[in-house]
Amino acid sequence: MRQYCDILSEALSCGDDGEVVIDMDVVADAVGKEGEKPAFYVSEKSQQCKFTCKACGEFNDILGRFGYCSLCGMRNDLADFEGQTVSTIRDRLNSGTAPEDCVRDAVASFDSFMAQVAKQLVELVPMTNRRKNRLSKQRFHDLKEVRATFKEWFDIDVCAGMKEEEYGFVVRRFHRRHVYEHHGGEVDQKYIDDSGDTTVCLKQHIHEAQEDAHRLLSLLVKMARNVHGAFHELFPPILGPIKDFEERMARMAKP
Repeated sequence: MRQYCDILSEALSCGDDGEVVIDMDVVADAVGKEGEKPAFYVSEKSQQCKFTCKACGEFNDILGRFGYCSLCGMRNDLADFEGQTVSTIRDRLNSGTAPEDCVRDAVASFDSFMAQVAKQLVELVPMTNRRKNRLSKQRFHDLKEVRATFKEWFDIDVCAGMKEEEYGFVVRRFHRRHVYEHHGGEVDQKYIDDSGDTTVCLKQHIHEAQEDAHRLLSLLVKMARNVHGAFHELFPPILGPIKDFEERMARMAKP
């Protein structure tokens, strides 16, 4: 603005008639030449992550991996988890990667997804230091504790719509992550105590079937959608761009 005003003042005071063009590209290039660029100055430099918002179709270029759409305010965590992370793990499964490794990585990826949501809740929701510390400094590997915490504190049911058998299946895989990551697949007492799994015994070497790993991924996507949807109930996106995009897609789909 200062550069613009300087050029405008110079043009008004020169006394000559005629047309004066203020080229904003030239103005932008001039910013900071006589000193350090101001902290708020943003250049047209490409950032780390480019994504197209699934909700409104807007192209975004952001620093970091996760963020909000600049047009509608929808977060990209779910699209990244479902479209990239889960898709990559499925490809690895189908190409012969050990299902145990994929289960371990799937649970770790969901942990990261939950950590991103928790970070936003800490920033946006007033809460006690105890709750901030829980969401900021602890992991999300204990599904029972995670479900209870998010339900009681934010009315976000991570496992909404899941059958009891599905819930138990995922709980056991969350606990098996510890076995695969730290004990090479050999059952320890902690796993037996925490999971309640009566189908295995101490020091047994456990494995996963490929179809079970795929099933876990599908259920994790369902859980991530639950969290994403409930988060945006608390912090709604801007509906105008989303509605416009949906109407445009519907028109394009017509024969």
